[in-house]
Amino acid sequence: MFEKMVRTQTAKQERTLEEWLRRHDSENPFPADVSLTKNIDYLGDGKACHRMDLYRPANCAQPLPVLINIHGGGFLLGKKEVNRLFCAQMCGFGFLVCCLEYPLVPDVDIFQVFQDLTVGINHVASVAAQYGGDPERLYLCGDSAGAYLCTYLAAMQNNLSMAQAAHVAQIKPQIKALGLISGMFYTCKHDQIGFFLPDSVYGRGWRKHAFFPYTNPENPVLAGCLPPCFLVTAKGDFLRHYSRSFAKVLQKNGIETRLLDVDAGKKLPHAFSAMLPETQEAQNANRDMAAFLLSHS
Repeated sequence: MFEKMVRTQTAKQERTLEEWLRRHDSENPFPADVSLTKNIDYLGDGKACHRMDLYRPANCAQPLPVLINIHGGGFLLGKKEVNRLFCAQMCGFGFLVCCLEYPLVPDVDIFQVFQDLTVGINHVASVAAQYGGDPERLYLCGDSAGAYLCTYLAAMQNNLSMAQAAHVAQIKPQIKALGLISGMFYTCKHDQIGFFLPDSVYGRGWRKHAFFPYTNPENPVLAGCLPPCFLVTAKGDFLRHYSRSFAKVLQKNGIETRLLDVDAGKKLPHAFSAMLPETQEAQNANRDMAAFLLSHS
């Protein structure tokens, strides 16, 4: 009953997202100086949920640092194409950018998502040189649920017990730094997200699962083993308090952290810098994030 309700509501949100994406793309042309290779199969099974898009400058002779982008959508919806203009913009700031698709809840649980994205990230590192990338300089960035995924994947790379609790292999290439936009870091708070999401994301009986201690991102075992983090939020972001809280937790745990909390005198939407990269506020935020990431090579 509950899953049916979730699927019905998600279907409505997907239609709204598609309408917005068509309108947004028609109003904001794709840059001519960026080369886009679509739908590279990173898992080898031919499924649409295991494809990635690759963005690179049209003319670049030197190996570029590699930025892997993971889109948001509350684990329930979203797709890589939503971030195409954001990825193109980050490409313009000096990255080879790969945007990974992944399977969605409730078709799978979060542990399957972790597993698939781990394969995807390893695949990007293995083929990056073919596309002009330097796999020794690899970064993750994501918005909303994508920021959660970046955070947890990076933490598991540096914490074997956490990876084992999730039944996930650790990512092979070293992640140098994270860009976290409007992160949905907290999934089990006593709020609207924590009320309906945990059973779908972690599975029923999740409180008895070996991964339960890590569902709280403030767990020092998780928060204390992350690479440098750049967090973005703004006035108007309905998860602004998540970024503010998590930034403090990271700093308390000795993680190099920068929080960009934009107050431009107006409200900006959730994940504004990924969804609306054409705006001045987003361009400034993305330029700052790029500079932070590139400073950690």
